[in-house]
Amino acid sequence: MTVSNPLTARLTDPGVTAVAALLAPGIPEPLLALGTELGARVTTAYAIQVTWWPGRGITVRYQAKLDGGAMPGEHQLVAVAGDIPDGALIVEGVSGARVGLWRVPFDPQLPGLASALDPGTTGALMDHLGLRAGKVHAKLRAYRPGQRAVVEVTRPSGSVYLKVVPPDQAQRLHRTHQLLVGHLPVPPSLGYSPDLGIIVLQAMAGTTLREKLVSRGPLPSPVALEALLKALPVTDRKASSPVTRVPRLAELLSALLPEQASMIQEIVDEIGPETMPVTGPVHGDFYEAQVIVARNRVAGVLDFDTFGMGRAADDPATMIGHLAVLAQARSNPRIRQFANGFLGRADSGLDPVDLRRRTAAVIMSLATGPFRVQRPNWPDATRDRLDLVRRWLESARRVEGRPISVSGRSPSLAAT
Repeated sequence: MTVSNPLTARLTDPGVTAVAALLAPGIPEPLLALGTELGARVTTAYAIQVTWWPGRGITVRYQAKLDGGAMPGEHQLVAVAGDIPDGALIVEGVSGARVGLWRVPFDPQLPGLASALDPGTTGALMDHLGLRAGKVHAKLRAYRPGQRAVVEVTRPSGSVYLKVVPPDQAQRLHRTHQLLVGHLPVPPSLGYSPDLGIIVLQAMAGTTLREKLVSRGPLPSPVALEALLKALPVTDRKASSPVTRVPRLAELLSALLPEQASMIQEIVDEIGPETMPVTGPVHGDFYEAQVIVARNRVAGVLDFDTFGMGRAADDPATMIGHLAVLAQARSNPRIRQFANGFLGRADSGLDPVDLRRRTAAVIMSLATGPFRVQRPNWPDATRDRLDLVRRWLESARRVEGRPISVSGRSPSLAAT
């Protein structure tokens, strides 16, 4: 079996014929071809991550089992159609599609991933950087094919994290951490490999704000989070806007839920184009899983791949949007209370209409998440998140003094 939800198997794309082949029930033909190339037989496979841009391309990561060959057992396999990277195994003529394939960790765009997961190579890199590795153990913590990966390396003197990116991005990310370390509690870069695209980041003590929100214990104040954003230094790099991503997201959401296409277009029209000027530096992906907390203070901030110059409400809207989705998923008054406090603080210093409109755009990007990770109930979860988008836009209308839609409901965080 390839997918856990039969609705996924019905998806098609006239512009990318491989979509039907890669999401069809059973083991996709391209994976069978990759198994043959590896001298093995693929006996089971199911999608665990799907990135699809209708008319442009698709990337599917599978959990698969191989029998025979030199590496029997569980493996992750990746199939790409559309923009296929150099170095992928090419399979042509499969259901009329051209597909690129590889076995994780041999991602052709992340040449350092295999090295980062190899204890011998990682230990040598640590020694080269003067970190006295000793015996190391490497574990893949996050992976987005062709884009980035995070590997946790445990060693006698403590853990470090290896951020793996395309090699041409490594120096920039290393220098970003060097720039930020004097302004915010960020993981220092202990060194990097420009050839492999590996940046070695110091581990940070504490737990994420998300973990704190869903459990117990004191929380940092909204003022402390606001202070983090104010401490960001100016940079010459530009950050992307959540508003400008909306039309492309709408194409995917309309393909996933065609019966909702007209409503999705209404959302696009309501959010509208980006109209706010670039005013200062932003994290670019500032939400509760990126903030490290120790007791009730902020001890660290993670993931500055998206750092750049942006708009005043970009980071607050990203945090509020993520908290709104988290509150929708969990019946926990603690999350709502914290989110309302952060919203109130943001409202006092920002344009409240733009903040809500931008929050709706952020939630729209999160609406694709259930499909991307192939939740069994992804259609229902996607509809729920789109409903949340609509409620934030209704709140924006209410604040602006315009008529709201017939539903008349406020966002789950009781925004006004």
